[in-house]
Amino acid sequence: MRPARQDPILSGLNPAAAAFEFAVVWVTMAGFALMAVPVHLEDGDWRTFAILVPIIAAVHLIGAERQKHQGSHLSLAPIFAAALLLPPALASLAVVLAFIPETIRSRPRWYIVVFNVANFVGPALLARAVFDAFDGSTNTSWALAALAAVGAFVGAQYAVLATMLRLARGVRVRETLRVDCVLIDAGLVSLGALAAALWDVNQGLVALTLLPLALAYRSLAIPGLVEATRVEPKTGLYNMRHFQSVLSQELQRAGRFGRPLAVLMIDVDHLREINTTRGHLAGDRALKAVAGALECATREYDVAARFGGDEFCVVLPETELDGALVVAERIRTLVEQAPADVALTVSIGVAAHRGGGATPESLIALADRAAYRAKFSGRNSVAVPPEGDPVDEAERVLLDTLEA
Repeated sequence: MRPARQDPILSGLNPAAAAFEFAVVWVTMAGFALMAVPVHLEDGDWRTFAILVPIIAAVHLIGAERQKHQGSHLSLAPIFAAALLLPPALASLAVVLAFIPETIRSRPRWYIVVFNVANFVGPALLARAVFDAFDGSTNTSWALAALAAVGAFVGAQYAVLATMLRLARGVRVRETLRVDCVLIDAGLVSLGALAAALWDVNQGLVALTLLPLALAYRSLAIPGLVEATRVEPKTGLYNMRHFQSVLSQELQRAGRFGRPLAVLMIDVDHLREINTTRGHLAGDRALKAVAGALECATREYDVAARFGGDEFCVVLPETELDGALVVAERIRTLVEQAPADVALTVSIGVAAHRGGGATPESLIALADRAAYRAKFSGRNSVAVPPEGDPVDEAERVLLDTLEA
């Protein structure tokens, strides 16, 4: 559900975040027009471009994701090298081309791609402007210019990122500007500056930067191991510890800004019967089919988790009740139509809240009551908890008996 009065073209962003992205893109385009137009290219520029583009694209594709809202890419190194070595027009084009393979593979929302491209191109143009402002006729001045360019690139990129995450997701600035994250990115960018310096001396010397780049790749894998502790292995969704942490943070944000929030409780119908008659492997495939439907039906920043047994849950930030019902119905339809070796349906309970005053436990309990309503009404349906009318205990006992 898009927030009220929101442009449908940017349906995943609130108005403030959409306006900020619009400003970032236009400032980047203005910087490109000032620095890259008209274009003055030489044969050597095209040769360097032809060498760097596949390197940037390949390295960008294997970049490790550091955390949910913020990812480090090894491509920071070759992108920064391109910013120093290539004319601004070709450096910008190299960044755009580098995002194509990743976009094809991951298929993120288009406005996420546009923002990420702008947040690479803009800082690259700024870094080049800072670099050119210094006299590069001596080794000392070149080093100072490169150091200033590194600071400009990393500073601009993190400033834009921190602002967007604050506006779009309510992420605190200090969570974005973590020292370890900044140091990793600054190190990668500095490696790109070193590669550019070696390129000017002897292009073969650039091979000396490959080992530090490989070491950086290994170091970026460590946060991935930490991320694995938050994932439920059977379905690939988040586990309940992470879900409850996210729900608590989202409720705090909803309370501070008076924003809506919804929770879905999804109960797989007759999973015990599937396990009994078809075996637990068939039951596992059913769980994976439901997990796949949740991933397809939710947005980038929604969080889906396995609650346990035959239950799943989803937190939908910035979502009113009507929008949550649309998502729930989409999930129900996807599960029902999923290619599976058994007939598969789900019963979904929907609970929504705006502002403060709710706890994770109370909101989950509301969604759970609604899920019982959906099951008691015949399953394969979506329901909400009636106002002031909790699920009768006799209904719970009857449903538990039927499930058993």
